[in-house]
Amino acid sequence: MKRIVVAVDGSESSLRAVSHALKLRKLSSHVHITALYIGPSCYDLFPEPGACSGFQQKELDKEIESRANEVFKKIDKIAGGKSSSIEKAIGRGDAAAAISKFAMEGGFDLIIIGFHGYEEEEGSKSYLGGVCYKVLHMCQCPVTVVK
Repeated sequence: MKRIVVAVDGSESSLRAVSHALKLRKLSSHVHITALYIGPSCYDLFPEPGACSGFQQKELDKEIESRANEVFKKIDKIAGGKSSSIEKAIGRGDAAAAISKFAMEGGFDLIIIGFHGYEEEEGSKSYLGGVCYKVLHMCQCPVTVVK
């Protein structure tokens, strides 16, 4: 295992996933970690023809980048100033599909994902988070779920 992608959204569960990835890296200095933040696409939110303009997508992109940067700051804190050793990436679209696609196209060996994401922690009673469940079923590489 050399390349790990960690799905992050700022939730406690996703931050524990980052900590888990850092522990795995202690086992081998050759482990490469990428933290992946997924934001929605305007076209996913409003699929009707003509509902999204380039201007709306640009505004949404600014908001996604701002939120992603806040999550990345938390990751930097967890990494203890060694944040340069964690690559950061931002994706768009349905979270599970985007995570799966990113991992497949990037040739990652492992996906680490939190048991429940940010929105799911708010009051979901399900046993397994919706995004986590979908990733487990969509991905062709191993997935580690961190509770």
